Amino acid sequence: MTKREERQDKKLLIIGGGAVGMAVSTGATRHGNHEVTVISSDKYVSYSQCGIPYVFSGEIPNFEQLIVRDLEFFQEMGIKLRLGTQVDSIDLTNNTISIEEEQLAFDKLVIATGSKAYIPRNIETGTSLKNVFTLRTLSDGMHIAEALKNAKNVVIIGAGSIGSEVAIAAARRGIRTSLLSRSNTILSSSLDPDMAEMVISYLEREGIQVLTEHTPESLNGDDKITSVTANGREIPADVVLISVGVAPDTSLALEAGIDIGAVGGIVTNNKLQVVADGNVIENVFAGGECTQIYNFVTGKPMLSHLASTARRMAGVITDNLDNKDTKFNPVVNPWVAVIGDLQIGSVGVTTKEAEKQGMRVISGIATGSTNAEYFPGGGKIFIKVLFYNRCLVGAQIISTTGTKERIDGLSLAIKRKQTIDELLEMETCYSPAVSTLQDPLLFAVKGAYKKMPKKDAL
Repeated sequence: MTKREERQDKKLLIIGGGAVGMAVSTGATRHGNHEVTVISSDKYVSYSQCGIPYVFSGEIPNFEQLIVRDLEFFQEMGIKLRLGTQVDSIDLTNNTISIEEEQLAFDKLVIATGSKAYIPRNIETGTSLKNVFTLRTLSDGMHIAEALKNAKNVVIIGAGSIGSEVAIAAARRGIRTSLLSRSNTILSSSLDPDMAEMVISYLEREGIQVLTEHTPESLNGDDKITSVTANGREIPADVVLISVGVAPDTSLALEAGIDIGAVGGIVTNNKLQVVADGNVIENVFAGGECTQIYNFVTGKPMLSHLASTARRMAGVITDNLDNKDTKFNPVVNPWVAVIGDLQIGSVGVTTKEAEKQGMRVISGIATGSTNAEYFPGGGKIFIKVLFYNRCLVGAQIISTTGTKERIDGLSLAIKRKQTIDELLEMETCYSPAVSTLQDPLLFAVKGAYKKMPKKDAL
């Protein structure tokens, strides 16, 4: 008899096969005594959603490349997979879930149901037309890729990171592409308008029609999409992607009596155990896009749509399944996207978010080069930093290289509550091939410092 056969494995059910669900399934199998079953409505598991736009552009040759682990990997580990399966309900009293007429018992449960695409009500009826898509799953990506093969006009509704990434991919395939944003800017959850304007200019140079302050009024066609009407203007379209945002998929949790927070996500404690009627349910965990977490800068609840955040949440859940008392702390949400030749990143709060929370920030902005001007292959870099009470609370960077590394460093600086005075003392390395003698970040910090009231005036 093997050691695994000797021990009494606890039944662990995981609802959701995304970043949290699959990471917990492997971690709990490797390091704990759990009999693991993953139930997912998706047909695929363990793939990179973030890589889908790069298949459209041809930078990634096919969707198979995005699959991180195949089904055999999980089966060999002894993890049971039930794909294409919808969970109907959760019973917290009897520790069971229902799938049609079947009841599955659990000792511990992880809810990782992710999010679902938000569809504006005024265009809901048009979503039944052929070649109107949202992009959440690998299957979605495959359907979009097939439609793009013969597309002449693509309209993307929503100018967040996914919408912008798909726009550049479509344009580089020679497809006439329109990118619609309801607000007066793009990437508004990550960039201030002055920084986003640089991205808009770049997208327009790439041949994309960027239409800000355009609200879609209807999706038109008899059977297949033919156009989108926005602000009274009819825009030709044989493919439409609706990418205006997502909402936490919390219907199962809500029906089970689990508390839902102010921003629409599942409420948990700092161990990521769910809360029902104000009481912690110790054997039920939640993580990923369906779960409410806290913003380090504002202290307020938030949702994170970052795979890196989901992976950290999975680690905390895995530890706490084995009673290790690991905590998930508030986040600064460092983000980076590659849109064509641009690397765009942000961390902390934007000016708009800060003002919404009653924080009057002082900003500094600088333009520089990624390396010595005489060295070949360089590019421009734009950096903006935000300070509140002399502490760094946000940063935004647009460049062709080096964005991620700077954002990572600034993420740590925000969490360390570094002051503008400390950042002025920052030392940076130099080589003409990869940097200028003084990093442009220092000039952005100095720009903010000049606007600061003197310490004795505070």
